[in-house]
Amino acid sequence: MKKIALISFAFMSLTSMSANADTLNAELAQCAQVKDSLARLVCFDDLVKSTKSFTAGEQASTSTPVTQIAPVAVEKTDKEASFGAEHLKKSNIPESERQIVFTVEKLTKDQYGQLRFTFKNGQQWKQTDGSHFRVKEGESVLLIKGMLNSIYLKKNITSSNKKIRVKRLK
Repeated sequence: MKKIALISFAFMSLTSMSANADTLNAELAQCAQVKDSLARLVCFDDLVKSTKSFTAGEQASTSTPVTQIAPVAVEKTDKEASFGAEHLKKSNIPESERQIVFTVEKLTKDQYGQLRFTFKNGQQWKQTDGSHFRVKEGESVLLIKGMLNSIYLKKNITSSNKKIRVKRLK
């Protein structure tokens, strides 16, 4: 008895899905024929919304015919206007928070000839660029935050202009 009920339920589900698929294909074809790109996008969006609500078990909403869809003026929202604007603004971070001084405790080179630093506080950093840089154990170095989350290391001497790009390991 249970097998018959399950089989009949599965059959009814498949038939309703195939009927829905036929109407969905017809509506997709209608949306694809719209010439205006914004109106076509609105048509597809409405179709997706009606499909999502139908698959969630709710009754499918009736979408407006394609011929009645008018182009809608796209307004700039605050989100659109502010997207990427953080790169346009000057940094409000004080210079003292953009750099820090460490003392090199251990200095090694990896198999590629790039430097690996272990500082007195236990942090480990490695060189990520191919520049040549001379530093000795016990020397004081300055880590500086750069653009796009990059960090540079240079000697903590005012006359030093040479810097390398580094990345923290531990």
